[in-house]
Amino acid sequence: MKNLKNFFFLFIKIALLFISCYLVFKNLNNEENLINLKNQLDLKYSIIILALFVMASHLQIYITLNTVIMKLKKKIKFSYFSKLFFNSQIISTILPHSGLLYRAFHLKKLNLSYTDFVGINYFLAWFYLFYFLIFYSIEILIFGYDLESYKYLVFFCGMVISLGIYFIPFIFFLIPRINFKKNIVKNIYEKIRYIFLIPLEFKKNKFFKFLSIYGFIGHIINFLLIYVVIKSTNIDLSVNQIVIFFVINSFLDQVPIVPKNIGVSELAFGLVSSNMGLGFETGLFIKLVLRFFSFINLILFSIIYNLVSIKK
Repeated sequence: MKNLKNFFFLFIKIALLFISCYLVFKNLNNEENLINLKNQLDLKYSIIILALFVMASHLQIYITLNTVIMKLKKKIKFSYFSKLFFNSQIISTILPHSGLLYRAFHLKKLNLSYTDFVGINYFLAWFYLFYFLIFYSIEILIFGYDLESYKYLVFFCGMVISLGIYFIPFIFFLIPRINFKKNIVKNIYEKIRYIFLIPLEFKKNKFFKFLSIYGFIGHIINFLLIYVVIKSTNIDLSVNQIVIFFVINSFLDQVPIVPKNIGVSELAFGLVSSNMGLGFETGLFIKLVLRFFSFINLILFSIIYNLVSIKK
C-alpha cells in the first residue's frame, strides 16, 4: 500500500513536470526574443552572480550542519558535510529525492538516525516556511504595485498560513498520546510524533535565534542575487518588479512541487513577466540564467569538495 502511494505521488509530480514544460513551450511567442536577451546578457556580472550563489549555498550548508551538530552532539567537518550536500544535490537532479537518501546513509555512519534525519529536514522546512512567509507577505504588501488588485489578500493569506504552520507542532503536542497495542503501529506512531514535535526540542535550546539571524542574512543574499541577475540581462525593471520575482523564486525554492520545480518556476516567471507587460520570454530567460549559475556552482563545488576528500 505504501509503495502504491509513493508511486501515485511520483506519477503526479512527473505529470505536473511535463504539463509545466508543455505550458512553457506553448507560451513562447517568439524564440528570437530569447536569443536577443542572450545577446544582451552582460557577462561582467558573472563573477558577482557566482560569488553570491557560493555565499548562499555555503550559508545553507552552515545552517544545516549546525542543526545536525545540535542534534548529534558531536563535531562534523564542514568540508565533509559540504561534500555530502553538493553530491546529494547532483544526485537529486538526476533522480528525484535520491540525494536525501544518499545524505541520510552517510550521516547514519556518524550515528544520526534516519528518524532524526527526517526530523531535522522537517524542522528546517517548517521553521523557514513560516519565517519567510512573513517576509514574503510584507514584501508583497509594500512592493506589490503590479499586484494592486490582490496584494492585500496575498498579505492576509500569507500571514494566516505562516501562523498556522508555526502552531503545527504545538497543536500536535496538545493531542493526547495514543497507546497502540501492536508494536509495529506503535513504533510508526511514536516516530511520527517525535518528528512533529522536534521543533519544540530545538526551541528549548534557543536555536530559533540562530536560524532567524542567518536566515535573514540568506534572505538578503538571495535578493541581491536576483537583483544582480536581472541587472546582468539589461532588462529595465523597477525595484518593485524585482522584489516580486524574488518572492516567487524564493517561495518556489522552498516548496518543491516537482523535482527542483523544473518547468514550474519557468512557467511562473514567464506568466508574471507577461502580467507585467514584459513578455513571457523575459521571465523565462531570467529563470534560465539563475538555473545556469546554480548548476555551475553545484558542479564546481562538488568537484572541489570531492577532490579535498580524496587528498585527505
